Amino acid sequence: MMNEVGFSSLTKIFVCLLFLFLQLACDREQKYPSQIESVGSQSEASLSWICREGFIRSGETLQKLLSRETNNRLEANQAIAAFSSVFDVRSLKAGNKYRLCTDSSGTIQRFIYYLDKEREVRVYRDSLGTLQAQIYSKPVRVMINSLRGIVYSTLYEAIIHCGHSDALIVAFSDVFQWDIDFFTDPRVGDEFVIVFESIYLEDPHRPDSLGEWVGYGRVLAGQYRSQNKDYTAIYFKGTDKEGGYYDLEGRSFQKTFLKSPLNYRRISSFFSAGRLHPILKTVRAHTGVDFAAPTGTPVSATADGTIIDKGYDASIGNYIKIRHKNPHFITLYGHLDAFAKGLEKGAVVKQRDIIGYVGSTGLATGPHLHYAFYENGQPLNPLRIKNSAGDPIAVVYREAFERTKEDMQRRLAMAIRANREIIHRLTYRDRYGIGVSGLPQP
Repeated sequence: MMNEVGFSSLTKIFVCLLFLFLQLACDREQKYPSQIESVGSQSEASLSWICREGFIRSGETLQKLLSRETNNRLEANQAIAAFSSVFDVRSLKAGNKYRLCTDSSGTIQRFIYYLDKEREVRVYRDSLGTLQAQIYSKPVRVMINSLRGIVYSTLYEAIIHCGHSDALIVAFSDVFQWDIDFFTDPRVGDEFVIVFESIYLEDPHRPDSLGEWVGYGRVLAGQYRSQNKDYTAIYFKGTDKEGGYYDLEGRSFQKTFLKSPLNYRRISSFFSAGRLHPILKTVRAHTGVDFAAPTGTPVSATADGTIIDKGYDASIGNYIKIRHKNPHFITLYGHLDAFAKGLEKGAVVKQRDIIGYVGSTGLATGPHLHYAFYENGQPLNPLRIKNSAGDPIAVVYREAFERTKEDMQRRLAMAIRANREIIHRLTYRDRYGIGVSGLPQP
């Protein structure tokens, strides 16, 4: 009888312990998802954490944020020190999400700042109780996609019409920026093809499918067919230097000078031996090109060089002069609203470095950039200079480049063939009164 009673009591105790264990496990899983708990080992004390989420406010620093969320200044300073060891605290962006976890005494146990869709700055306590930090990158998958389009007005509208964003437009135009000015050169009927990377988060719950789309990766190949010339660019990277873009013969796409010093504009005045000045009303030479653009539009150095002059002139307003690596060449940038910070006479600049911002200082009827190009002191038309190319593919990489080129040419051809079939099908359907909204008609 006693044995039966004892066995029954033991059974009840075992069932109660099992139920308690399962309940604790469920609570832990609900409160702290696996993606949050993957850094550092946690004890049972983590069950009492208080976690809050929010968004960085406009003008808010990490010091202000932590002061708002916790009253422990020492803890806040330690968290800031750990955070700044891996990421610049001055680079917090308003609107980005954060997550802060403290224990019942208000001690910071974890702070997560979400940089973007695939990266987080994580501050956490290690096994010794010291706050540490790391930048965590979520696993991603890179897919290679392609796109073909036809210019009916601008390249911008053509790519947007195909369902892609301006990030892809910028990436594609950057490839050809030494040869094509996409705001003045394109003509109706021009064709383009892009082979590019699309980045997706991996979905741990569905290993055979893609997770959330993160953004565009690198443009791997591009082709632009204008009315009088074809351009094809292939991305290739050797093992001893950074990758770059090359034509089908292995010549570098990067040239000594950019085709133009800024984006998002139109030419309001061309190079001319005699032009009626819009303010002075006199005929005088216009030894440069004027690019109309909104005030504040960034202006880039068109080539590597050294700033030899910077100041103000009654005619061209705020200006910068750059002497380039070939000392025979000097470029001038005028009517600037402001100069880039830290730029002084004698400073060395690289191609595409921002040197100033579009304005209307000096004699100007509106915001624009005056861009002039000089060779041995003589003004040249910037739109007609002969540009020298960079280094070609090294002999040691020639075989590898040829393999990459063949793969990219195949992908470009497939994109062209697939899109032509779509356009033919749309044309056929449209003839029979079946309208196709949102797609350009050939």
